[in-house]
Amino acid sequence: MSDRSLRVVGVALALVASAIHFVLFVADLIPGEPTTVPAFALMGVGFVGCAALVAFARGDLLVVAPIYSISLIAAWAFTRGQYPVEIVGIVSKLAELGLAIVGVLLIRRTSATAGSTAG
Repeated sequence: MSDRSLRVVGVALALVASAIHFVLFVADLIPGEPTTVPAFALMGVGFVGCAALVAFARGDLLVVAPIYSISLIAAWAFTRGQYPVEIVGIVSKLAELGLAIVGVLLIRRTSATAGSTAG
């Protein structure tokens, strides 16, 4: 897969995760879990930022997308004893996992390219 194709996939995954968080901010779609709180809007904004980074960033800035995604996946997993596991969360976490994988692949490609041009 080309660098450009990876970036397109990463942006799409980030925007899916962002849209899910914005929708959850607007409406409580998960029974037993209050989502119409500012944190969900901020998570959506964070994924818009990740989309921009994946689309345009080079080098070290790309690390933000996988760290952000994995952090929110972990937070979701740790709260499942308190809140239900449901399809909205699973779809969001799959998009976030995909974003993390794309981010790592892009970081590896960027560092490999930098290493080959440095020598």
